[in-house]
Amino acid sequence: MTLRVMFSGEQMKSSRLLSILLLLQTRGLMTAQQLADEFEVSLRTIHRDIDQLSYAGVPVFAERGRGGGYRLMDGYQTRLTGLDADEARSLLLAGLGSALDDLGLLKAASQTELKVMASLSGPARDQAIVVSERFLLDPQGWYRKKDTAPFVSEVASAVWNERRLSIEYESWKGVVDRVVSPLAIVLKAGNWYLVALVETPRVYKIANIRSIKVLDDTFSRPTTFDVSAFWNSWIADFEHRLKSQSVALHVSSTGLRMLNEMGFAPQSPALIPKRKGWFCVNVQMEVGVKAIRDVLSLGAEAEVHGPAAFREEVIAEARKVIDLYVS
Repeated sequence: MTLRVMFSGEQMKSSRLLSILLLLQTRGLMTAQQLADEFEVSLRTIHRDIDQLSYAGVPVFAERGRGGGYRLMDGYQTRLTGLDADEARSLLLAGLGSALDDLGLLKAASQTELKVMASLSGPARDQAIVVSERFLLDPQGWYRKKDTAPFVSEVASAVWNERRLSIEYESWKGVVDRVVSPLAIVLKAGNWYLVALVETPRVYKIANIRSIKVLDDTFSRPTTFDVSAFWNSWIADFEHRLKSQSVALHVSSTGLRMLNEMGFAPQSPALIPKRKGWFCVNVQMEVGVKAIRDVLSLGAEAEVHGPAAFREEVIAEARKVIDLYVS
């Protein structure tokens, strides 16, 4: 992960000196040009920085000639944390890629990873590097583009600093204006959500926010609020309300696999004795057109057995499809 340090004045200089030290400790020998490219500064600046590290007592040496560069004295190590290898691995697994970029934390994450690596001994560092090089989290679902959510960083900043927000929000009922107290930010299946207090905690999809203003007003965060407990409860309630229709299906083994891939995950499918390779399952579905189309997407791998009214709706929709091809 390439590090870019973007501060100003003495703060920028101090941060760069620390980063050079950590890079040399983590990567070993580095040329002045490599360091200059890393921090987007001149070779002269890097030479001055190395001199300052030496004046400060850091045992950094220059190796001359072809393949030379700067390195630290063998055995020198600055320990910035007390992490062991397992703790370092778990921290590196927390990387969320583009999600950190959405939150404006990608540069900070790069610096954190570098500090973690620098804090470890050789064998432990090697184990942690294996994780960082071989694990990638991609929270986006298949065949879906990432929703555009341009206000994620502003919402996150308000959450961190307990600042109230004035938002214009496009809900299924229409556009509404709200002043909310932001409690938490959640990433689910590639989509960002805001959990905010408006008398009671509510959930807003950030991609549906049309405009936003961070107010000067602060608020007192409820001490008993637990975002994990709230989110799990809200999801369970939302899915129960959304998928309020129980549908009895006969499905083939292929249809059963397709149902799982669609996210329905039917529990305890029962084999149908006189229909080899077919199962009887009950699935919770939405009421309306989407459920009809979900069933029809299974093709000849599924048959609705109840409720009777829903079966008739599926048959009627299937006849409309046939009419398109035979008329």
